[in-house]
Amino acid sequence: MNITKKKTQPVFQLRQRRIFSTELKKKLVEEIEYKRLKVRDVCNLYHVSDTIVYKWIKLYSLTSNNGSTMVVESDSKETKIDRLREYILDLERNVGKKQLEIDFLNKVIEICSSELGYDVKKKCTTSHFNGID
Repeated sequence: MNITKKKTQPVFQLRQRRIFSTELKKKLVEEIEYKRLKVRDVCNLYHVSDTIVYKWIKLYSLTSNNGSTMVVESDSKETKIDRLREYILDLERNVGKKQLEIDFLNKVIEICSSELGYDVKKKCTTSHFNGID
């Protein structure tokens, strides 16, 4: 029995640390911005992770908005203001209606008082306060 042993490479191999120059990073970011290269292409060519390439884009991109924040709202301020104006108009309409009802009821009480010869308003309020129905 002749058993030959095959040489295997170690499973874990340390990778040599690489440092990319700023000029190379800027050049690669420029290539990505002008769509000559894709992030995936840079990752494959230089054996780097996509996270690193996106960090380079964030640092060296001329078109990205560094430090700016975009606020996304479901409604714009104008829409909210218009909705509040409509709400205020609706409330004013309701208050106007209620005021008309009050004026009408006061006029009815006044007419009833003059027709019956006694103060209906005074008679109704005093009987309730005295507990007499």
